[in-house]
Amino acid sequence: MMSVMPITVREFTRKFPNFRRAALAGKEVLVRDRAGNYFLFSTTKTKSRSLAEAMGDLLGSVRSGKSKKTLTGYGRD
Repeated sequence: MMSVMPITVREFTRKFPNFRRAALAGKEVLVRDRAGNYFLFSTTKTKSRSLAEAMGDLLGSVRSGKSKKTLTGYGRD
């Protein structure tokens, strides 16, 4: 476990940008509510994009001169 910062919900909402930066830096923020429940705020690793996903985004942004999407068949013939 990384370093844990115990705080209250009120403090968490007031200083959210600070705790967000701390979580991005690898720290875990432990938030306690009035009922005594604890919640852990931390970041998760994002999954890397596959080559197929990246190529799909690129193909949609390339101008080949041909229209890829048309409105034919939707009342605008």
